[in-house]
Amino acid sequence: MKLMAIIGSPRRGGNTETLVDKVIEGYLSKTPAEVEKIFVTEKKIGYCTGCLSCTFPPPGTKKCVIKDDMADIIVQLSSADAFIFGTPNHMRTVSAPLLIFLSRMLPIMQFLPDKDAEGRIIGGGFTSALKDKKAAMVISQGDPIFSSSLVHAVLERNFIDFGLRRVGDVISSGNMLPGDAAKKQADLEKAFQLGAALYTMAGMW
Repeated sequence: MKLMAIIGSPRRGGNTETLVDKVIEGYLSKTPAEVEKIFVTEKKIGYCTGCLSCTFPPPGTKKCVIKDDMADIIVQLSSADAFIFGTPNHMRTVSAPLLIFLSRMLPIMQFLPDKDAEGRIIGGGFTSALKDKKAAMVISQGDPIFSSSLVHAVLERNFIDFGLRRVGDVISSGNMLPGDAAKKQADLEKAFQLGAALYTMAGMW
């Protein structure tokens, strides 16, 4: 088994990583696994230009024209069995580095076109190399009251697009200072249980 954690925080040892580590601990309580953590900010990942050559015209090249660290990461993603996506709430959405990362995951997708009698594309849908693999989301926010609806929606929508089965989430509030999340036993326990569920549960959809 291989568990991959994608961390969008610019700070190692911060609140997001603390929570992600607890999810990993919960997962490992159920099964031995290879664990890989990717800190997005430590990788060379350029922004998607929207050329779509990786997917269009179908089946596309399945590769990005941008030469950076994302090519190797795509291979790693395809080999993983389960995922954790962790991000701080930055301006009420996912961190900018994680948003770039998500957009660069497009080569994992394949467009399956519907064609008319003349061979013209009239519709279609996408499939994904990650289809039916399980994923959990971790969100850390500074606000004491819930303000991460957009963060959650961005991650959830991407899970759907990539065919990932969302097992659940942990959203920790009031983390204004480094180390705040480590003091919240209820959030840490929820993160641990989320990790255990990431192995045992079938997912939300």
